[in-house]
Amino acid sequence: MSVINNLNTRQNPGPAGLTGTQVIKFIPGPRVYIKAEASYSSPAPVTTKSNGVAPSGWTDLGIVNGNVKITYTKNVKEVRTGIDQILRQTYIDKKTAQFEFALSQFDDAALSALSGLTASQIVAGSTYQYAIGAEDVVGTSLLLVLQNKLDGKEWQFYTPTANMTFDIADASGEVVLNGKGELLAFAWGGGSNEALMVGTIYA
Repeated sequence: MSVINNLNTRQNPGPAGLTGTQVIKFIPGPRVYIKAEASYSSPAPVTTKSNGVAPSGWTDLGIVNGNVKITYTKNVKEVRTGIDQILRQTYIDKKTAQFEFALSQFDDAALSALSGLTASQIVAGSTYQYAIGAEDVVGTSLLLVLQNKLDGKEWQFYTPTANMTFDIADASGEVVLNGKGELLAFAWGGGSNEALMVGTIYA
């Protein structure tokens, strides 16, 4: 029997897509940015590739621990009829989306941005206090940048309507600051179009 050597066994990359040659593997270099958004009805996303440079007007949250988790869930409902419960149709009755990330730089700038808390100065440049537990949900714009280590292609996931919360946790012997964003629908593309987030890919 001859050795099989073809497309199936070699797993050659797929054909070129909209952004040229398709990524063989996506090995992400993640970064998270945040800012207050003036208007949820007229969002202003980033429209250029960051390529390792913080986008203008955004606050860099620092070193990301591991990867960033994006969850988009559609709750599919079924319409069934008769004693045999025959499936006639399906529809979606709920869509949810969340971001979750961990920051290694557990420090004042990241905590202030995620929590919305204002630091009380005790000693300038040295000692500040935060009233943790006094904060509410913080509404912000959130930008996740993932650049592929192998070929430089970049994904940006953007939302102007992230309701952010945070917690402090242990991760393999280090303390990290976890940011969690529940995404609200916002107007997109004019008219009555709505989205939970926008994903943009740059070659």
